[in-house]
Amino acid sequence: MRHSKLAKEQAAARIREGMTPLLELAREYGVSTNTLRAWLRDSDLRAQAQQSAKRVATALTREKYTSASQRQRLLMHALEQSPATIIVTDAEGRIVYANPKFVDTTGYSIDEALGQNPRLLKSGETSPAEYRDLWKSITAGKEWRGTFHNRRKDGSLYWERASISPVFDADGKVANFMAVKEDITAFMEADAARRKALDGFHAIFTALPVAVLVVDAGGRILLANPAAEELFDMPLAQDTQFDNLNLRWLGADGTALRRSDHPVRLMISGEAGADALRTRLGLVPPTGGLCWLNATVRRVRFQNETTVTAMLVLERASD
Repeated sequence: MRHSKLAKEQAAARIREGMTPLLELAREYGVSTNTLRAWLRDSDLRAQAQQSAKRVATALTREKYTSASQRQRLLMHALEQSPATIIVTDAEGRIVYANPKFVDTTGYSIDEALGQNPRLLKSGETSPAEYRDLWKSITAGKEWRGTFHNRRKDGSLYWERASISPVFDADGKVANFMAVKEDITAFMEADAARRKALDGFHAIFTALPVAVLVVDAGGRILLANPAAEELFDMPLAQDTQFDNLNLRWLGADGTALRRSDHPVRLMISGEAGADALRTRLGLVPPTGGLCWLNATVRRVRFQNETTVTAMLVLERASD
């Protein structure tokens, strides 16, 4: 049976009163006495955290501030106004402070978070081994940085980039841990969409029945699909020089074509006089045998690039 937070607080209050035996309360709530004691401990932790927050709030409302209290006020103001989620836990990992951004991001109220372990946000996608490595690092006094795919109170998932650091007391012992987290959901979703689009492009590019090559201003092959490799009868690795391919090209009239007169070179040099050029070419691959091709060369414009890139599309001629 699941019990509400209110029911747990009521049970804790009755335990403190001592008017009802613990076994009788356990039967009434349908839980073990150990569970009742755990509810009491959690309630005490929340009460302590709330009292601490009240003391800080009271100190910050005074009209006069000492130098130390002024710094404290500024620090608390920075934490409360921070655009990043900030969580502070005790040495055992129980939340003792969370700023308003935590509420905006997770959907949990401050009262719901106090006394809880930050794992209440876990979605199950982070492995126990990763959590162990995190805990090992911060308890050893080191900062940990990483990314979580967490779950909000309403069940929706979100991404956050976190930096978790130990906070030391006057004796140099770890007293608290502070997590500063940035919601990167929009970035991760945009990146996933970009990768999906890229995968789709590669799938289509690979499946094209015509040979396609993309050549940059330096004459290097940037992209070549399997149909091009099959047509040329050779692998076409990225950055291979187009002019160095062991190929013979013929013009539409059947005469040997000089490198400088190849449509790709004309497009790159700007001598094509247009953004697209269509012609008929003869090709003799290293293995021999002449095949006639319908060739289309187009200027490709990349964002923020001023140099010319050419795309060559070759399709076997029907006659």
